Amino acid sequence: TVEVQVTDIQLVDSAKVNEQPAPGQGHLHYQVDNGPVIATTAPKLSFHELSAGQHKVTVELVGNDHQPLGQRETLTVTIPQGDKSRVKRQ
Repeated sequence: TVEVQVTDIQLVDSAKVNEQPAPGQGHLHYQVDNGPVIATTAPKLSFHELSAGQHKVTVELVGNDHQPLGQRETLTVTIPQGDKSRVKRQ
């Protein structure tokens, strides 16, 4: 589970505003490794059934038009072999 805190930006569904940029509005893009980008207004998102080993989880704040608005963070997590209940964050 990844949880982010967003301030000074209203998280809105870009589809509902026809992907038109507006000051003070945006949403989040999450990506695990080189997988698909998940565009959402959810500041908390869980990823399930990751294989054992290291994974990179990237979170980026973007505008309604999907253009970056600022900070992008990448976390490295390690899923232990045979035990998905414990995750080591690096």
